[in-house]
Amino acid sequence: MLSNSGINKVFLVGYIGKEPRWHSANNEPKMLCFPMVTTEFIKKNGTSVEHVEWHQIKIPENFVEDETLLKKGQLVYVQGKIQTRQFTDEQQVKRYKTEILAQQVQLLNSTIESTLL
Repeated sequence: MLSNSGINKVFLVGYIGKEPRWHSANNEPKMLCFPMVTTEFIKKNGTSVEHVEWHQIKIPENFVEDETLLKKGQLVYVQGKIQTRQFTDEQQVKRYKTEILAQQVQLLNSTIESTLL
């Protein structure tokens, strides 16, 4: 039987691009945030071309056991879901930001695991 529900699941392996920082806005829960970079090689016209993509990662405060384990330059595995939020900037232009809400983050030699309900 087919279902009308979808799947929103992301699996990324890449490097932490900046030191993680705590962020909260508009009475939302506190999040540990950092940019993550992934690199892949794509064949174009018979040549392998490097493609770099940046992702904004957000980890809910109650899922962070020890934020000191996350450092710039570390290779991490992130599992989570995509969320896009809308906001209006200072010039009153409607903007969109796509982020990854992490459900699991695994480092090279230690793990922070979390599950969203």
